[in-house]
Amino acid sequence: MDTKKIHEFALHWYALFADEAATGYQLCDDTSFANSCFSFGFEMDCGNAFKEAYTERNVFNDKNELADIIDSVTDIALLGSAIFSQWRYYNHWSYSTEDITAKNVREWFMIALDKLRVLTED
Repeated sequence: MDTKKIHEFALHWYALFADEAATGYQLCDDTSFANSCFSFGFEMDCGNAFKEAYTERNVFNDKNELADIIDSVTDIALLGSAIFSQWRYYNHWSYSTEDITAKNVREWFMIALDKLRVLTED
């Protein structure tokens, strides 16, 4: 696993999600997101592994729940796969790419991407 590239990925996408001017198209139609996730070995599993790891909480769908447990996340692949699966929902299943720009959705990604950044620091 190339943690340096994952770290750069986390920094780049965190900044984009933090930019309130970023559009749904920019956040979920850029195929480099999926290409990077595939190259890192992240799984697109609808968030199932992440949900199973935190069965007592709604961490995949609620940014507050994610924030409560994020310090306990130590598995890069597990977190990366959750991020990838969440992104894929907005890229493929959501009715509109603009759904990904909702404040609570952006914040979920920012919490997860920031932790991914921390986990991949040298």
